[in-house]
Amino acid sequence: LSLAEARSKVAGLRIAVVDGGDPVAEKAAARERARTGETLDELAEAYWQAATMGLHGGRRRPKREVTLSNERQMWRNHIQPRLGARPFTELRRADIKVFMRTLVTESGLAAASVASIGSVLHAVLGFAVLEERIEANPALGLARPLALTSRERMFDDAALKTLWNAASEASVRRAPGEKTAGIHARLEPEMGLAIQLLMLTLTRRNEVAGARKTEFDRTAKIWTIPSERAKAKHQHVVPLGTDALEVLEVAWTLDPGSPYLFPSARSPGQHLDPHAITRAFARTCARRKLAVGSPHDVRRSGATALTGRYGVSRFVVGLVLGHTPNEGAAVTSVYDRHTYVPEKRAALELWANHLVRPGNAITAPSALPDPVAGTHVDEAKARALALCQKGELHEAVLSICMDLSRHPDTASSHLTILGKVGLERAAAGSRPQVEDWISGFR
Repeated sequence: LSLAEARSKVAGLRIAVVDGGDPVAEKAAARERARTGETLDELAEAYWQAATMGLHGGRRRPKREVTLSNERQMWRNHIQPRLGARPFTELRRADIKVFMRTLVTESGLAAASVASIGSVLHAVLGFAVLEERIEANPALGLARPLALTSRERMFDDAALKTLWNAASEASVRRAPGEKTAGIHARLEPEMGLAIQLLMLTLTRRNEVAGARKTEFDRTAKIWTIPSERAKAKHQHVVPLGTDALEVLEVAWTLDPGSPYLFPSARSPGQHLDPHAITRAFARTCARRKLAVGSPHDVRRSGATALTGRYGVSRFVVGLVLGHTPNEGAAVTSVYDRHTYVPEKRAALELWANHLVRPGNAITAPSALPDPVAGTHVDEAKARALALCQKGELHEAVLSICMDLSRHPDTASSHLTILGKVGLERAAAGSRPQVEDWISGFR
């Protein structure tokens, strides 16, 4: 601190005292707020600690480490500098509104980023309400400064082929002395293979990046993504076709001693960074002069091709994507995902042909199992009632729902509602009510 700065600071303190302020008391109060957790930063730390155990409210289940890491990063970069030291009990809607607007006017963030930051702030303040430390959430119901637009980007066939070729070129090990940096450098081999697996299976970037070798059964040609790694906390079974198995064989040799299928080239002992996959897509699109796209756009493109071009039902496509009931795929909240492996395998084979061998993809009717095979209402009811006789009420409800979901005339939304009613009766342990519910199907 220079002499001039010290004099300026003393002058400021004198003015504050003349105006009735108490600088010493104010500093002590600030220290006390930090000690007792009254600042917004301290509240956020308490929220994240609770979130690791699922005690933060919301869905009442622990948040994934990657989610917490993303939230902390947004907090450090955007919320902490402007609001972190403020007492959260003194925050008003006007303060939140001004903050959200500055994210656009000063930080220049896009609508999606602003919405994500706002969601974190809303969740932290909601935790304060849950803990009865404030009466109302000042961020509740606050309009976003920018409207979110639906994500509708898709890759056309030419772009998909370009991306696939770029990933295929990258999957080959580098020659000695080959350029490894710059926009014109080839992607790392582990990145090329990861993108290939992502494109073939229509899985999420986090699921691919963190894939463990123990999740793969190469004999059964199955990849089982455990619930703790899947987005919706539900186990996701992914059938592996010939092309995916070939990618798997090469990836297995990248680092034989690593537990991860795609080990990080920069961080020993770690897996590939999911964000690096997004950056690789952006870099490849820029290099190949494609419109900027993301890994999620591949999922959207694949789903659209399967339903629009090959007639695969939305129900099966939803299962391929690993969606949950609330996302429009499943009949009930809990069901045996192995039941639909043949349908999912056939759909992914169609997609692999479309992606790798354009022009050779076969039509859905000859490729997919008959959705009505062996599924007559009376037969479905008989199977379900037999399970009731054994006392397996929950399984009985799932059985008839899954049987009837294959019928082309069954509306999935209607069956979802009926399925929830059946599960409620099964949970109550009332066999007569479940049997009446099953008998009511026509």
